Amino acid sequence: MLSQIKHYIFDMDGVLWHGDTALPNLPELFETLRRLQIPHVFATNNASKTPDEYVAKFGRMGVPIHPHQVMTSALATAHHLARNHDPNNTKIYMIGKIGLRQALENKGFHVLDRADYKTPAQIVVVGFNQSSIYEDFACATIHIRQHGAKFVGCNPDVTFPSERGLVPGNGSQLALITAATDQEPEIIGKPYPTMFYTALDMLGPQASGNNTLMVGDRLNTDIAGAATADIKTLLVLSGITQPADLAASSLQPDIVMANITELLQKIKALHNL
Repeated sequence: MLSQIKHYIFDMDGVLWHGDTALPNLPELFETLRRLQIPHVFATNNASKTPDEYVAKFGRMGVPIHPHQVMTSALATAHHLARNHDPNNTKIYMIGKIGLRQALENKGFHVLDRADYKTPAQIVVVGFNQSSIYEDFACATIHIRQHGAKFVGCNPDVTFPSERGLVPGNGSQLALITAATDQEPEIIGKPYPTMFYTALDMLGPQASGNNTLMVGDRLNTDIAGAATADIKTLLVLSGITQPADLAASSLQPDIVMANITELLQKIKALHNL
């Protein structure tokens, strides 16, 4: 199947790195793709960073990329909300970091701070933030319960791969607010197809589901979402989904590999490098 692949979409956390630790052969993989002139983009459910911050992170790991190669769930969420709400007349309370705030503000939304909890927000948006505190969730609950705000989550990932192992992810934050408000969030990021269609657009008019491969580490988001968008899938076992999870699942990827090192080896063999 790899011989049919002309474009790649990569998840990041658990696929390319754990936290700030690059997985083996990361620079060589992307140097090989550049050498072969194979277009590739990055689609992550992590809403905490801006595209420029991802460019800097890749740079520290020896991989030069451009901001236009990065699609985050924050960007997808801001785009979705701006398409369905008038930013000039919509106040948003958010839990998240600079990646989400910048995405929302660049679309023209007014983002409320904690101190503005008495000012009704029309939407509460929740993105991953390791520094969230109780007051963040209290304000979100007030806006949803008392002000009738719409509840939106950037992604449903309940865990996040770090150097220490799995830690709570954005889905865990959403679960806390759901428990406090009795409201389920609208989810924008993977596994919903919006991000995958956007990634295909980023790759250009020659990209299609048949010649593009989504490389991810989560069955329930990366693989499920790409399959819904009719994109070919590769599951790497370096992140969330492990062999026992795969064996127990009715959802199966097109390809399974241990990690990006195995992918690199297969690409080099295919192209006689």
